[in-house]
Amino acid sequence: MSSLTRSQRTLLIVIAVFALPVIGAWLTLKTHWYQPATNKGVLLEQPLALSQLEALPEGWRVAYRMPNQCNEQCKNTLYVLGQLDVALGKDSDRVTPIILSRQMLPEQRELPHWDDIVAVQSKALIDAVESIPFDHVFIIDPQGHVMLHYPTHTEHETMVMEGKNILADLRKMLKLSRIG
Repeated sequence: MSSLTRSQRTLLIVIAVFALPVIGAWLTLKTHWYQPATNKGVLLEQPLALSQLEALPEGWRVAYRMPNQCNEQCKNTLYVLGQLDVALGKDSDRVTPIILSRQMLPEQRELPHWDDIVAVQSKALIDAVESIPFDHVFIIDPQGHVMLHYPTHTEHETMVMEGKNILADLRKMLKLSRIG
């Protein structure tokens, strides 16, 4: 009789080892103790596929459509784009900040962090991203898909905080990505 009790106890321990984690996970989700990670940018319902990849640098890109005249909002955005390279650290060689413009404006050369940003002059690319709001920064993956976009701000501190959101999402994507 003692060996039957021992085998029953062993069976219960084995069942508990497999059942307790499942029950714990179910309780965690039902009681909302766990909040799933979300992106900080605006996710496009349907990723926007860019066909003009030959005009873009290789790898991941963080892009901004340059207005004809660079106002304070534009300067803050360029500052954040220039800082992304520094903030990414070892992954900075995987990401290229770019600006898209129809034409190169002479005063852009005096703007801060211009050396860290690649200018791409392509009417076709600008037309391809027309569905994204004009004053937004967006992320392009190595295969040419735009998935997330972020608003830009006139206030410097607010734009720096938005840059932290871009950086957080970008780090997640770089960590999970096996391409680029």
